[in-house]
Amino acid sequence: MNKLAKMVRHLAVKENGEINLPGLMLMGIAMIFLAVGFIMYPIVLEATDEVLAWTITVGVNPYDIDDFTGLEAVVGITPLIVLVGFVVAGAVTGFMGIKMMKGAGASTLNPGSIMMLGIGLIFIAIALIIFPVVLDGVATALDAAIAAAVYTGLEAILAVTPLIVLVAFLAGGVVTGFFGIRGMSAM
Repeated sequence: MNKLAKMVRHLAVKENGEINLPGLMLMGIAMIFLAVGFIMYPIVLEATDEVLAWTITVGVNPYDIDDFTGLEAVVGITPLIVLVGFVVAGAVTGFMGIKMMKGAGASTLNPGSIMMLGIGLIFIAIALIIFPVVLDGVATALDAAIAAAVYTGLEAILAVTPLIVLVAFLAGGVVTGFFGIRGMSAM
């Protein structure tokens, strides 16, 4: 009984009745990141399926995703990257909220960092939705390069261009999310 009374006195001294609002808000934002992530995830899967099933006929030449170097593998792993991304963003934001609630973090919120984290997640989904337009344009240019057969190495460059664009989209989303997390952890 003596240990219990000692613990109650210790807790009563430490409790001052204040609520750490920024910490509570970060924990709420973490839940919102997870909710938005799971709402957005079917959109990412549908956009990925659309890219994987993409075909076009330019002139008399049919093109599909296999005509572009390495694209199918990167598109196939994109949903996993998005899933891990929003789960990590939610977990990190939640842990930062807990850290602030315990008094280890600063008592201010940086809305810019939170927006960067959210935009980083949404950026990849938007990129996948508009990506078939990139594929159409590159396929048209590839068909013209094949027909002209004048430009040395252009076909090889055009065959890898969609991969470079997709990796740039993914890297942009990841870097934006990273700087969002980094900005929040500077609190």
